[in-house]
Amino acid sequence: TVSTRKSKIKPTKYWIMKNLLLFLFVAVSLSVNAQNKELTTFYDSGVMKSRYVYTNAQNYTVSNYSTTGKLIEKGSFVNGKMDGVWTSYNEAGVKTAEAYYTDVNKSWDWRIFDETGNLRYVMSYDSNKLVHATNFDAAGKTVAETHTH
Repeated sequence: TVSTRKSKIKPTKYWIMKNLLLFLFVAVSLSVNAQNKELTTFYDSGVMKSRYVYTNAQNYTVSNYSTTGKLIEKGSFVNGKMDGVWTSYNEAGVKTAEAYYTDVNKSWDWRIFDETGNLRYVMSYDSNKLVHATNFDAAGKTVAETHTH
């Protein structure tokens, strides 16, 4: 005769813990290896405040928005430090600044624009030290220049 009795084997605490740990290991592995994870924050009004796009925990880009939803700043972090070009915009969408970082230090030429997008200042940095600055009028003519040694 064949028994029709159902097995009443209860999973042991060891079995539950082993499978829970296996599940957590797989979940963490998948999230660590996933590319371009996004995190978005919002103002109380529901308008997007910031968007972070991660390639991993230390390397990501960030875009910051005004309370009206306009892009006002974007840049990137490498190894958890500001790195590369950072660009700022006014509410009208006009570029107001372009700054460069190398491993969190100011570097290269930083450009500052007026509210209509005309270049007004260029400041040259080397390892966080200002080495040259030029001021332009609204027509683009050089009006002042400084050098440091």
